[in-house]
Parts: sequence; structure tokens; C-alpha cells
Amino acid sequence: MKHSNKIVRAMLSLLTVIFLAGCGGGESSQTNTSDGEGVTQDDIVHDYKIDLLKDETYYFPANTPNDDKVDTQPLKQFDFIFVGHNPNTVQEGQINTDVIPGTYMHMLMYIGKDSNGLAYGIEMNIDADPELEMNMDGTIHLDGQLNVYCLGSDYNKECPKDEYVWGLESYDYMWAKRLTPQLHDNLTEHKNDLMAQIKNDLETKFPFQLPFNLDFFKYDIKLINDGRQGGADCAAYMTLLLEEVAGVCMDDIHMDAEAMEDYYINDPRGQEVHIPAEDNPYSDEDAYISDLLDGGPFSIVDNPPRQTICPDGRKAVGIPTPNKIFNSPSMVEIAVE
Repeated sequence: MKHSNKIVRAMLSLLTVIFLAGCGGGESSQTNTSDGEGVTQDDIVHDYKIDLLKDETYYFPANTPNDDKVDTQPLKQFDFIFVGHNPNTVQEGQINTDVIPGTYMHMLMYIGKDSNGLAYGIEMNIDADPELEMNMDGTIHLDGQLNVYCLGSDYNKECPKDEYVWGLESYDYMWAKRLTPQLHDNLTEHKNDLMAQIKNDLETKFPFQLPFNLDFFKYDIKLINDGRQGGADCAAYMTLLLEEVAGVCMDDIHMDAEAMEDYYINDPRGQEVHIPAEDNPYSDEDAYISDLLDGGPFSIVDNPPRQTICPDGRKAVGIPTPNKIFNSPSMVEIAVE
């Protein structure tokens, strides 16, 4: 096929851009110090005894993208924390933070406190040094799994053990939101089922799944929204957990192929998403997603509509993103204190 090698290199460059951004990312940390009495971080982080966590308010130190001022948000169990990077901030391991559309590029869920007052959250993310496996059928495997780690105690982000892959302090801003009162009440009615599913997913190392496959013959980037069967990324895991365990569905959380192409081609931030030539292992040129999509050989293709178990019988087209969830009408602000 004419120019096939060049096109494949371009596709691999595109893939590199996306997977290096991960579903979040930041600086890794693995330091060990002593813990207090009672339930330890090891009980939660390594032994996954999340059933020992208490449903208590966590006073979370938050800041908006446009302000370094720290505000305190009182979080309830199952509240979401959204995080992001300033596009002008250059950090190791952050080649392109804008590859994930929107202000917020990653999300976590607060699940409770231990007996020492330390708060814990869950996140789906790639490993620190992920192995990438690409198959000729276009399926892609990238090492990653569901994690639980200490978020800090009230009013600060310090833990006796900084033990995580990607830490909150590596992000420039973070803000929490809550489901609407009715949806949150529905969620808490299924608290035991949710915690049991999270525990099982931690124990079985529920896998990270990139939300797309590649078609090397048609040059398509095929979006994936297939439920929990093959794994999930950060946004998909949270939404599927709520949907399939508690029957809680959020509105307007998906980006379809048309919206994603529009972001990369027309949005000023999306237009800048690229892998620099010096970091591009497949070409000696910068690889811009906008060039590959706008007049290039590639197109983004929607997933087959997925039948949800939502009460209204809706079908899901496109993929959920943290920023869409943040702005969903199913979410409400958490007043600062």
C-alpha cells in the first residue's frame, strides 16, 4: 500500500501521544515512613480492607484552575475529585496534558477515612512504567489497574506514607463535585454493593483499558464503550461502577467521534496536542493530532451504541471524559467552608 509505512508511523506517533498522557499522570512517589495505630495504610492500600473505612466527612483542600487560593470542600463518601494541569506547566512525564479534552483530565472517587483520620480515594490509571502491547487486529493493551491510595488528612494532602503511582500534589488544580441529592441518595442506598465491587476490583486488579482501538487498514480510531468486560479508563470505570452496580446514570457525559474531532481540529488547546520530534520514536517530525485528522488519513469512529441498564433505556455513544462528567447536569457544586 502506498505510503503505508509513513502512515503506520504516524498512527504509532498518535498512539504515543495518547498513552503517554494516560488518563491522568503526574510524578510517581514511593516513600515509606511509620504509620499510626489502628488501621494502617497497608491495610487499605495493600490488603484492600476498604470495608474498614468510615463514612466520614473529609475536608478536602481544593483550588480552581484560575486561582491558587486553597478552599476547603467537605466531601461525602462517593464524591468525585477532578484534577488537571495548567497547559503552561511542564512536568516530567507530561508530554501533552491537553490530549484529554477539557480543563479536567483525570478523576478520582473519595471512599472514606481510616481510624487515624486519613482519607482514601480510588482511581483508574496506567502504571508508572507501562508495557504497551499492540495487536494486528488493532486492539491495544496498556498496563494499568484500579488503585486505592491515601489522599491526606483534613485540610492537607500529607500521608504517613506517600505510596501511589500518580499523586495529587503533581496536579496544578483540583476540585470536587457531588451527584445531585436524588442521585447521591440512590448511590448510598447501594453503599455495601459498591464497596464490595470496588474491593473485588482491587483484589482482581481490574485492568486499565484505552478507550479506543486502531484500524491499520482503514486508518480509523475506533472509540470503545463496551461496559466493564475489557477494563476501563478513569472516567469509564466510575460511570460504569455507578450504572451497573447502583443503577445510577449521569446525563451528558459522553464525547462522540464528531465532538472529539472538533476538539483536536478546531479548539486552540486541542490543536496544540502533539509529540515533539525529539521525543517521537517513529518520525523525525512533530506529530500533531490535528494534522492527522484534518486532511490526513485518520478519522475517529463512534462505538456501536451500547445498551445501558439505565431506567430510561438510553444507549451510550462516545466515551465519557472527566471534563464532561464535571460539567454534567447530574453533578452539583460542593460549597466551600
